[in-house]
Amino acid sequence: MFTYAVWEEICRDISQKYKTITINQVLNNLDEKRWIVIKHDVETSPLKALDLAKIENLYGIKATYFVQADLVEDNHKILQEIASLGHEVTYHYDVLDANGGDYKKATFEFQNNLELFKKYGFEVATVCPHGNPLMIRDNWSSNKDFFRKDEIRNLFSDILDVVVELPTKIDYTYISDAGYGFKKIVNIHNNDIKNDGDISLKDYKKLLEVFSCEDRVVFSTHPHRWEKNGFKFLLNVYIFKVLKYIAKNLSKISLFKKIISRYYYLAKKI
Repeated sequence: MFTYAVWEEICRDISQKYKTITINQVLNNLDEKRWIVIKHDVETSPLKALDLAKIENLYGIKATYFVQADLVEDNHKILQEIASLGHEVTYHYDVLDANGGDYKKATFEFQNNLELFKKYGFEVATVCPHGNPLMIRDNWSSNKDFFRKDEIRNLFSDILDVVVELPTKIDYTYISDAGYGFKKIVNIHNNDIKNDGDISLKDYKKLLEVFSCEDRVVFSTHPHRWEKNGFKFLLNVYIFKVLKYIAKNLSKISLFKKIISRYYYLAKKI
């Protein structure tokens, strides 16, 4: 279960097995044989992100929090508190999907959002794309295409994309809690184009076993899916599965598929 008690157990285990670093420290630790990065995709509920940040702080863990830009203005004090604990607070971008694959508009929005982060004291050195499984795309594969473009990488040459660029520089194991279950993502660089078959981990005990044998790990979570008690977590899983079932079936109908794609961002709420 994704509960705070489980998160504390995971953090305790990680602190005993790994050197923990943030994404922006990875390239300065290329000679290190064993490290882990804990990254959080903050798509809603910054308060839950703060809860996890405080637990990590108890075990001397410095994590990376990728935050969607629409959350920054109203939650900057919470995010600043997360940063005060030594965590990296940076940008979880969604600009290609938000602008229908228009690179010019996406670049303009990306630049404006960098300024927004900077306004509240967050220097963006690393970024992570948001995935939108319900999105209909005509001329792009996913938000990852933004940093796949040479022009974009040259324009933002001081920024590192953790799933587009980092895998070309260093080997590491990527583990995610997407879909309310732990998975080892086999092809993080191109899994939006070709998914080679992710490896499911039955529960967090299996996750801890992976930590015992993998040397370099990026462990990705979604704080809004973690709860203080098990009942609320199980309720969330039930709601998630029901909505996923409904969305999957409605997407078979052309009209509903277009509607679902238009309002894809609502998926962040579950």
